[in-house]
Amino acid sequence: MPTTTKAFLIIAARHGIDPSDLEAVQQWFCEDLPNLPIEQVEEILEELLVYEPNGEDVSEARYYPKGVPLPSLEESPVASTPLFAATPWKELFRALFIKLRGGKER
Repeated sequence: MPTTTKAFLIIAARHGIDPSDLEAVQQWFCEDLPNLPIEQVEEILEELLVYEPNGEDVSEARYYPKGVPLPSLEESPVASTPLFAATPWKELFRALFIKLRGGKER
């Protein structure tokens, strides 16, 4: 499960960042966190990985970081058909199944 935004806000607040200012939280994680001692960075990353909401409200703030372009649907790559969902494979498995049943099709 992905880490909730709440975990990032809690950690940033511990480091003096206003958790209601999402841009400041993002800036702290992107610019300040990498400059901390490696041991402290590892502790923070571990805390993010193991964060459990413990029954609290985890509704996420709908926030998209500034400076990151939001791709349009037209720009998104086409998803390829899974190999075993393609028609030739389905027909092959159908033919094999019929053969295993003694050549009788339902």
